[in-house]
Amino acid sequence: MHTLSQHEDTAMSSTATTLPPVSLPVTSTQSVAATVASRHPALVLLLATGTVCAMDNMVLSGLLTPIKADLHLSDAAFGSVSSASTLAGIVGAPLFAVLAARFSRRSVLIGSIVLWSLASAGSALSTGLATLVLWRTLTSFGMAAYQGIVPGWLADLYNRKERNFVFSLFMLRNKLGSALAFGIGGWIAAHSNWHQAFFLTGLPGLVLGILLLFVPEPVPGQSDGHVGSIENRVSWKQQFSVFRIAPYSIHLIALSLFFSGTITAQMWLPAFLHRVHGLDNLHATGFAFSALMLTLPAGPVGGWLTGRYLAGHTGGIAASLAGSALLAAVLFAIGFTASSLRVCEVFSVMAIASFGATAGSLTTLLVETVPPALRTISGSFGAMVAGGASGLFAPWLLGLISDHAGLARAILIGPAFYAISSIFWIWLVIHSKNSSRKD
Repeated sequence: MHTLSQHEDTAMSSTATTLPPVSLPVTSTQSVAATVASRHPALVLLLATGTVCAMDNMVLSGLLTPIKADLHLSDAAFGSVSSASTLAGIVGAPLFAVLAARFSRRSVLIGSIVLWSLASAGSALSTGLATLVLWRTLTSFGMAAYQGIVPGWLADLYNRKERNFVFSLFMLRNKLGSALAFGIGGWIAAHSNWHQAFFLTGLPGLVLGILLLFVPEPVPGQSDGHVGSIENRVSWKQQFSVFRIAPYSIHLIALSLFFSGTITAQMWLPAFLHRVHGLDNLHATGFAFSALMLTLPAGPVGGWLTGRYLAGHTGGIAASLAGSALLAAVLFAIGFTASSLRVCEVFSVMAIASFGATAGSLTTLLVETVPPALRTISGSFGAMVAGGASGLFAPWLLGLISDHAGLARAILIGPAFYAISSIFWIWLVIHSKNSSRKD
């Protein structure tokens, strides 16, 4: 069993010994050298794929207003689309993890890219709520593979000193993809129609899937000094053992709350600007695009600073997440309650920059609180649990409140979710320090 380094942020030494052993048989050093040599091109391709994944996932938000008008849907109905899509992701995450363990991460990932790209483009054929739910469900099901497989893949390419910066780039694809969804999707919808927006944003993933055929897959654990590979068949008992790791479980709870805040505060921002401040959909989605693009540097800069100055301190990464989530909660609350459009925009940009600065650490804790043998399943469960809680419950709750009390009040649940997530990361800091003292 691989044991994490002594300065592990989540103090894993007290829990790692309880995990069932997973063997690491020796393999060819040639394959390891090949993946190391090609790791930067692989990173670029995986991030490009993730950007398209995020764009296809968020494009519905940029098209919310025209679809709502065309198909005569309520906010609660839109919430049900997100909930059904998330349920598909919950089912898909562990299924793709099992398939990746039996076959290969690359083949499963390529197959999922083809599925979600065709389904996202197929959303253009939606004629009502039922067909919209069908296409978006298939899209989210395919995307679950990327969310679960790629974090472990990147962790196997880059060592611990490099990971937090790499994962800050990995999380950047969410912001860049969302910006493209709002910018490109909103522009196409304004100059053509929302059907064309779905079709044109759904196809680029197919090209990236073909390019992944030429990228070698890394050996699990190689960046941690293992010239070996994980046996293909990992039992369910071994996979579910990740939930016996207290730091991992605490982080999952915080992660689900954090994404609940993101999916409500950020996803509904254009609609909020349209209804509360009177912006048309083109300008509302244009602002969301500009805000996300303007705050892009916050991720890499914050990831580099966190990796350099906090990763070596017990509880340091969790503390940075707690601080940024709490700050985002305050800034969004001020922006959403301001009567001035300019104040709302300025504070929304600052809030997006705040949580974006530590977004890479969300994935860092997912892979560093478990041994290398369980990184794929930890990422899959991370996508399943965090995405499940945020995607199933939060959009439905916001839509329900919005239909009864208005979006101006409903959107405030976003800052509330951020604030509560900070409490759990503070708990993780305390747990890490207590475990460190015991060791």
